[in-house]
Amino acid sequence: MWWLNQIVGIITRIILLPFAKMSPWLGMIVISLLTALLMLFIYKKTSNQAGIKEVKTRIKAYFLEMRLFQNDFRTLLTTQKELLLFNIRYLAYNFKPLLIMIIPLFLLLAQMNLWFGYRHPAPDETLLLKVRFIESMEVDKLSLDLEAPAGVVVDSPVLRIVEENQADWRLKIQGETNGQLIITVNGERYLKSIPISRNSFSRISKVRVKKNLWQELLYPGEKPLPSDSYVKKIELVCPENRLVFLGLRFHWLVAYFLLSIIFGFALKRWFKVEI
Repeated sequence: MWWLNQIVGIITRIILLPFAKMSPWLGMIVISLLTALLMLFIYKKTSNQAGIKEVKTRIKAYFLEMRLFQNDFRTLLTTQKELLLFNIRYLAYNFKPLLIMIIPLFLLLAQMNLWFGYRHPAPDETLLLKVRFIESMEVDKLSLDLEAPAGVVVDSPVLRIVEENQADWRLKIQGETNGQLIITVNGERYLKSIPISRNSFSRISKVRVKKNLWQELLYPGEKPLPSDSYVKKIELVCPENRLVFLGLRFHWLVAYFLLSIIFGFALKRWFKVEI
């Protein structure tokens, strides 16, 4: 899974890196357009285009029939039955391409969250580092230490939360850095990236997880922790990011899906795709 995430991550980085010093909207528009093109291609190649076209024609015809025979109860009932059956058939035609599309889309969304989900903290802003341990390790008995790179100061002693089997530190940002936090647990060292940049937007990995298929899919930003690790998860609580348009603040997922849908419907005729 790590190598698959790496491939998708490299592709995403190539697309978005040129816009690092520009408005995040430019990167969002480009990746939404490319997503629409990819989804149209997949949909056209994996769906029954002739069947979809025929079903849509029949549905339109039944809607017209309902208007023409709205006073004929028996005909109206039969038409509604046929309309329901053809709608079910239309959904069935869409099931296969949607099932295929969801795999690359999910991988892409996880990568995009690294770029659009969080913002870099400003100087003098504080972050919280959370380290959760496996059940067999008792946090109150562990030897713990944290080293921060230049530009970051450890601003509090370790806080041990026994109920959660978790240790927390507060970090204070002093300037730019692209280093690693070093967490030492009973002599074992674990790294967590902490990129702080002045670019308009760039890649931020919030969580590093232990080897686990589902967790690796959700958090692809860093190589997973070893399977025999004392640590289950390392989380850097970063400030969330929002895209601003005409004074309104949008979650990146809303902007992404709206733009992808707009581009998809705008280009479907050009690609001769029946949706």
